[in-house]
Amino acid sequence: MLNDLVLRLRALITRNTVEREIDDELRFHLEQQVASYKKSGMDDAAARRRAQIEFGGLSQIRDEYRDALGTRLVEGLLQDTRFAFRALRKSPAFSCAAIATIALGIGATTAIFSAINAALLRPLPFPQSEDLFTLHTRTTAGRLTSGLVAPVELNGLTDANGPIVRAAGSVMTYDTVLDDTSHAVQISLAGVTEGFFELFNAPMILGRSFAPEEFIRHEQTAAPRVIVLSNHLWRTAFGGNPDIVGRSIQFSGRAAPIVGVASPAYDAITTADAWFNLALDRRNLSHSYDGYMRVRHGSSSAGVNNELASVATRLAQEFPVFNTDRVFVATPLIDAIVGDLKQTLIIAFAATALLLVIACVNVMNLLLARGTARTREIALRAALGASRAALVRYVLLEGLILSGVGGLLGVILARGGVRILLVLAQSRLPRLDTVPLDPYVTAFAMAVTLMTGIGVGLLPAVRLQRADVSTLLGDGGRSATGGRVAHRTLAVMIAAEMALAVILVSGAGWLVQNYRNLQNAHSGFLSEHRLVVEALLPAGRYRQSDQIAAWNQALRDRIGHLTGVVAVGAATSMPLRPERDSTFNFAVAGDPQSYYPPSARYRQVTPGWFEAMGIHVEAGRTFTSDDRAGVGGAVIINEALARRYLSGRNPLEAGLAMTGFGPKDNPNPVAPIVGVVADVKYASVGQIAEPAVYVIGRNMNRESIVVATTLANPSNLVPLIRAEVRELDPAVPVDFDLLPNVVSGSLSRQRLGMLLMLLFGMAGIALAAIGVYGVIAYAIAQRVREVAIRLALGATPGEVFWMTFVRAQAVAVAGGLAGLVLAYPTGRILASTLYEVRAADPVVLVSATLLVAAVGVLAAAVPARRAAQVDPVVALRAE
Repeated sequence: MLNDLVLRLRALITRNTVEREIDDELRFHLEQQVASYKKSGMDDAAARRRAQIEFGGLSQIRDEYRDALGTRLVEGLLQDTRFAFRALRKSPAFSCAAIATIALGIGATTAIFSAINAALLRPLPFPQSEDLFTLHTRTTAGRLTSGLVAPVELNGLTDANGPIVRAAGSVMTYDTVLDDTSHAVQISLAGVTEGFFELFNAPMILGRSFAPEEFIRHEQTAAPRVIVLSNHLWRTAFGGNPDIVGRSIQFSGRAAPIVGVASPAYDAITTADAWFNLALDRRNLSHSYDGYMRVRHGSSSAGVNNELASVATRLAQEFPVFNTDRVFVATPLIDAIVGDLKQTLIIAFAATALLLVIACVNVMNLLLARGTARTREIALRAALGASRAALVRYVLLEGLILSGVGGLLGVILARGGVRILLVLAQSRLPRLDTVPLDPYVTAFAMAVTLMTGIGVGLLPAVRLQRADVSTLLGDGGRSATGGRVAHRTLAVMIAAEMALAVILVSGAGWLVQNYRNLQNAHSGFLSEHRLVVEALLPAGRYRQSDQIAAWNQALRDRIGHLTGVVAVGAATSMPLRPERDSTFNFAVAGDPQSYYPPSARYRQVTPGWFEAMGIHVEAGRTFTSDDRAGVGGAVIINEALARRYLSGRNPLEAGLAMTGFGPKDNPNPVAPIVGVVADVKYASVGQIAEPAVYVIGRNMNRESIVVATTLANPSNLVPLIRAEVRELDPAVPVDFDLLPNVVSGSLSRQRLGMLLMLLFGMAGIALAAIGVYGVIAYAIAQRVREVAIRLALGATPGEVFWMTFVRAQAVAVAGGLAGLVLAYPTGRILASTLYEVRAADPVVLVSATLLVAAVGVLAAAVPARRAAQVDPVVALRAE
């Protein structure tokens, strides 16, 4: 068997040598036979003639020898490939149109697959990353919760000895450090519990991670804090200094030594610039930490969920006040990072798949039309001895050559498409900082190219396989478009292309409507003419609450006196930036105590906040400088809390018992409600506002100041505010953003999906138009004789135009109606994931159908007009 393989490979590689050997062998045997006959008395001519008759045709023997070597099929393929290349070169317009169409379809599909591969399929840069999960909590009683976990829960999961290997937590805080140029840099720090870096198991670049003894508490004293820098901060703030380990930075007013630099892998899961050790009581019940866990490799989902439920039950029995109705929710880490980007990419990939199908149908149409134009050529090939299989193989090879060249161009287009995708994403999307064309993407592009080649050549090949050669030879030169079967096939294909284009354009319409609905959704605040200012006070220099409150108040007062400023206010948590949003339990004063107390969002704001944000006051008033902060101070609630917990009562006559906010002698102080404000959407503009309580905050070391101004461009205030900050304390870093940018940034994924669908919708319409134009133009070119006869017999150019145009439009209308019907179920699937979008929205469906139909009209009008301008004398003389 191996010897046969070697011989066949040799026959292919050294074909000329093998051919000479065959000729020499045949010549030798022929001469031997001639010599034998000459010995029997024949003369040379008679002997040679007799030997040649007995020997048979040399060409036939050569073919039999090639069949024995198994190379004849390969040689036939090579020969057909050369012929196909020649034929395609002779039709440059057809070839370029087909290759460009395929390149567009494959390029778009490959570009989106590259993004899917980068965001969803590429594993996280940690060992066995599929075993990593984020950990959240929720309440079964429907109370609001931050979703965060407590140290006692993390320790309970780590000690469970089940499928959970380790659990750890982190909490984000902010501070300033001095970089190598002694410039104050605002950074985010994450305090982490024991085992955090061991859970992810990515090696340090420099130094080490935290040691176990650095998490030990000695009575009420925690172990000294040490710092691990992120790779990003190490390179940007400290210039990648290899001697950074051992140096100290000021953190919370104390010098903290740097013990290591973390792997760049951690940049994929957190925005932390550095980490410090949290030496916590193992029985700490504060739900303030983001949870992570690693499970044993190969653990089943059922086993992990059972273990989580078991630990939750045990903790509820041990700590009934805090954990009775609390359960754990584990989410694969990659899903938590990607979030709803997964939905956007899947929708985009489905759209590119539709676009690729349109491209394939388009090229298939062109091949069918071209096949009918080459009917006589194919018939002559069959008459001269070409087998039906050889003819089918030849047609398939044409499709594979077109798709191969188109696939190569498509990969080049995909690289450009990825760059466009990154520009559209505006660097706001996770895991899309780099979208490589790695071996997986290359393999995908090759597979799509192969399937496309087979797809575009299959229908023409099947039609040829079923055709009657004698009919082809008889009608090949006279048939207008290859017969009624060809007419119907082309009509169906054009209609299918139009239907797919309607579905694609409808999808773009739904996503545009979704984005507009979100833009126009009432968020509860005004964003225009507003500037966001964030100043972070270094904890080492501002330790006393009175000191913090005085500095913040001084800055707000200075900003308030600037020209054009009409209101200034601050808060710890910004709408659409809810990372600092917290939750607390309360009770309505006078109501019977509930086993499951009500809960709401807890937000600290300053006087002037509601005015600066443009939040409408529904009842009562907002905070004033006379209101006091702290225990028993006034509170303001939103409409959602009033509806849920104070329905039928006057909220201004009620009070809230703030659970756990008071001293030991009065742990649940009652705070009077002085106002009710409109609901403000914090998580996203598409979500329902949750019950919320606003309290006065005065000593916030990091606050978001909102400045309402009459200036057309609030950015003009930035240099003035920077100057005020420098006068107060030049070491305080300050950041600025426009509130409209905050709102726009919260819709970045929806905007990306909309823009991608618009691009794909336009591409689908363009391909449909090219298909309609190309097929009709080919059909008219083959019916020149019929058109000339009609004109010679008295038909007017207008009648010829309408005859051609109406036939084309009948097919286009049928395709549009089919697309309208098929778009509805597609819309039902999409509408379930969109904001206030209806699948049966007549504006979207009718507009998409009319748009595609209008493009079809224009595409059909041009060749129909050319048909009406045919000169019958010239056309018939050519026939």
